[in-house]
Amino acid sequence: MKPRSLLALAVFVPFTVYSVWVSIEHGALGFIPVLSAGGWSTQVFLDLVIAMSVASTVVHRDARARGINPWPWTVAMFTLGSVGLLGYFVAREFIGQRTEERA
Repeated sequence: MKPRSLLALAVFVPFTVYSVWVSIEHGALGFIPVLSAGGWSTQVFLDLVIAMSVASTVVHRDARARGINPWPWTVAMFTLGSVGLLGYFVAREFIGQRTEERA
């Protein structure tokens, strides 16, 4: 496994565990009351939307270059946020190996 993939995995696992814990504690839509408070919470949410939009372009290009379907990862990014993005960077290591083994 490449160092970048290990780094993505090292961030992916604890961040995903934390995200699941938050979702269990506050519910899947628990961010809405915080978002509706306005100010910084709205700014951070909009920042995440912009970042995920830019990241989806990177994922699309990278996935196509590797022969991977980018749409499941795009959906994951817009429903799970950074968990979807980090998941792609971890999974592409294994998907790429499977694709190379078939050739």
